[in-house]
Amino acid sequence: MATASSSSSYKITWINDVAGVKQSIKDLGREKEIAVDCEGMNLSREGTLDILSIATRHRDVYLFDIAKLGALAFEAGLKGLLESDRTTHTKLLYDCRNDADALLHIYDVKLAGVLDLQLLEVIHRRNRGQRIEYLRGLKKSLETYVNDRKMEIIKRKGINEIEESKKKDVNIWAARPLSDELKEYCAVDVAALFPLQKILKKRKDAEDMKIVLEGSERFSDYFRSYEVLPMKEFIWNPFLPQKILRFNFIRNTTEEVKKCQGCRKEFRKAELKISCLAQQAWLCGVCKKVEIRAKDAVSMLKWLKESV
Repeated sequence: MATASSSSSYKITWINDVAGVKQSIKDLGREKEIAVDCEGMNLSREGTLDILSIATRHRDVYLFDIAKLGALAFEAGLKGLLESDRTTHTKLLYDCRNDADALLHIYDVKLAGVLDLQLLEVIHRRNRGQRIEYLRGLKKSLETYVNDRKMEIIKRKGINEIEESKKKDVNIWAARPLSDELKEYCAVDVAALFPLQKILKKRKDAEDMKIVLEGSERFSDYFRSYEVLPMKEFIWNPFLPQKILRFNFIRNTTEEVKKCQGCRKEFRKAELKISCLAQQAWLCGVCKKVEIRAKDAVSMLKWLKESV
């Protein structure tokens, strides 16, 4: 059954049956651009995907109860929508890596047509001569660019509830009924992407957008392309990964290719450095930074030695 509720900001529709999914897909099929986000405990192939949120530019938010529907939701039309390319539906996401990983490895859905606003935010800072080695989270970006006090309060409340659940090892995303506060949190995470996109796209030329769109494809593949995920610290960290945006990796070289023993991605040899912990291990620039900051050097050394 699909149930709708309204706040002063959004119309939120909760969908937990196949009929509701099919009707929502008809509605969303008319949209050229949608905003997408997933929620779950340890969202990834190793965790759960419990809620899929989709918003339109008109502030309509659809929350799909994946914890209940499972694969039926995707068979009823979500798979086709999420796998469509940008000529049909552009999907706005903010850091799509875990979403894409969970969708593919749990439900065999290959997310496509992504415009990742986390990467657009990197370009935004780069064009202003600011440092870009770090990625900025959604909460920080909303505070910096959108400046919507109500959104910030909803995000803060949701984050606090999520952090408390992690301490108790409880999956709040699978609890039913889902609280109104968490529904609002889900709504903000997608509805806020439209005003954020509008601000970040200002004064971006065609070349900037081409870099972001190409990077969004690589970002979508970044986690899901692994057969086995590497040590978490090497791929889940605050740094902009190399080889995502076109300007942050070496191109057009015939130099031999080697594998970084941290993230296990392939790089040109000139892009790699020797590990401080394991002298025979080669690390990309990002993994080298991670190694220097490591809190658990013993586990990291074990990982690197096993990777050599």
